[in-house]
Amino acid sequence: MYTVADLAINNRLQTVEYDLKLESALRQMFENSYTQVGVERDDELVGIVTYRSVIRTLLAFHQLEVDQKGLDRISVGAAVEDVHTISEDENILTVFDALAEHTYLVVIRDDEWRILTDYDLLTRLKQMLEPFLLIESIEMRLREIFERVFGDALSDRLAETFGEEHPLPTPTSVEHCSYAHYAQFISIHWDEFESLFDDQQDVIRELVLEIGDMRNRLFHFRVEDPDEFDRDLLRFGQSYFSSV
Repeated sequence: MYTVADLAINNRLQTVEYDLKLESALRQMFENSYTQVGVERDDELVGIVTYRSVIRTLLAFHQLEVDQKGLDRISVGAAVEDVHTISEDENILTVFDALAEHTYLVVIRDDEWRILTDYDLLTRLKQMLEPFLLIESIEMRLREIFERVFGDALSDRLAETFGEEHPLPTPTSVEHCSYAHYAQFISIHWDEFESLFDDQQDVIRELVLEIGDMRNRLFHFRVEDPDEFDRDLLRFGQSYFSSV
């Protein structure tokens, strides 16, 4: 199971001093596109200030009917809320649960506070899932192409092509084909596919085999990090077969 430690959390939590005026803190947040800043007192992280906590503080002052104070007179300390922290050892499912309730989490890494937002997690999740989705999309498109070329006769042609003497197992339908089946089937029946693939037999065969190798490594957990895949090649393959 992936843990928080497996996530790339690069954004350092920016902090301000406890006695800084809210006007200055908000200006820093706005100018740097921060949605929150940490609050330190005597070099210790004591909380977080967000736009929501600032509004809550102003509403509280108004409700208590105390002397009206401007942002240039209220210190950051008046708008501090508790820090939502998470351990590096927690699994990623816990992160999803926590970010469903909070918009950010704080993690201590390399002796400094890092911040993880719901946007960061979604971005990382997209990056992790992209190879799976691209490979699946390519395979679905290859099946559609096979069915378009051979129609109702496809299952019979597959059985004939990958008979008992063929080293690959005989697929009962196109849904049971591997990428090795796809590559060889295209090569063996190139006459039927040539008009679709613009006389690029070698290119198509090697592309399908390479994507198949990526698929096997990824789906059989033979790779530690999906980032090491050639995403550009996968994107090319997805775009190419979708355009056929």
